[in-house]
Amino acid sequence: MINEYNLSQIDLSMLKEFILQNGTLRQIARKDYLIRQNETSPFVGFITEGMFRYTRTDSAGKEHIIGYSFKDDFIGEYSANLCHRSSIANIQAIKDSSVYLVRHTELERFWNLSAEHQRLGRIVAEQLFVMTYRRLIDSYCSTPEERYIDLMKRYPDLKEMIPLKEIASFIGVTPETVSSIRRKLLNP
Repeated sequence: MINEYNLSQIDLSMLKEFILQNGTLRQIARKDYLIRQNETSPFVGFITEGMFRYTRTDSAGKEHIIGYSFKDDFIGEYSANLCHRSSIANIQAIKDSSVYLVRHTELERFWNLSAEHQRLGRIVAEQLFVMTYRRLIDSYCSTPEERYIDLMKRYPDLKEMIPLKEIASFIGVTPETVSSIRRKLLNP
């Protein structure tokens, strides 16, 4: 989900090939779910077409955007699989999508095939931690404008692909705040 940190600089072709060769292709229509919050899903996958959003519904029933995965990204509820628990997030297709899915147990077997595979698994887990930690720090220390600018630098086309209210939810502000930030950036 928004795999921009060092994951983009790591050669993940071995993992991608494993999923494509051993996975099952699943077509997911726009607005359908790969997984819903509180369900179990023992799968991880690779997106060959489409786009997904990760959401979480809070105790008051409000939905929060917590991430995105795009074509050529890996997808899944890694923490739920790792801990053998139900999902803490929804993963929903934003447009018609194609995903190759493998069971998490198959992925564990892949990690155990060799020292090189174990190293790759460790690096992927470390980078997911870095991504999560950075989001946490940014939520406390960066201004909404800084979070918006950072997001647009990493994904300049995102504002054409998703509604303003979702961008606002992702960076933790109101849609009006995002509109104000956009106006300010256009007219410094």
